[in-house]
Amino acid sequence: MPDPLLDRTLCRVRAERARTRTRIRTAAATLLAVLLATGVHLGRHSVPGERVLTASAHGTSLSATVTPDEGWIRLKASIDGIPPGEHCHLVVEDDRGTRTVAAGWVASAAEHTDVAGTALVDPDAVVGIEVETTDGRVLITARWQA
Repeated sequence: MPDPLLDRTLCRVRAERARTRTRIRTAAATLLAVLLATGVHLGRHSVPGERVLTASAHGTSLSATVTPDEGWIRLKASIDGIPPGEHCHLVVEDDRGTRTVAAGWVASAAEHTDVAGTALVDPDAVVGIEVETTDGRVLITARWQA
């Protein structure tokens, strides 16, 4: 014959364990949400000295973010309007007129292309970014605005 006192005690223990598990899960979910939000927030800060160049002409547009590092730069560029199949370079020009290829790609059928690259160029010497074809045709140029 079941013992009613034992049954009530076991029910209370089970209920307390369930509440404890719920509290732990809630705390873990809250902590995870805070960590993710903090990571997203930290990931969106711009780097000191980071600059953005933009240009648009003849159906082609370029937006390039130049991030300085110790004696060199990182580039992230968004390019629209390059004809499919074009073999292209992302070129950095410095204040002495030296041109350095930072990235290369073949334009796809998609109108939009994202390109990342690096160049061994003094960050303070950069005067412009160009997209040019491998045969030397300049498709778009973005220059620093003084």
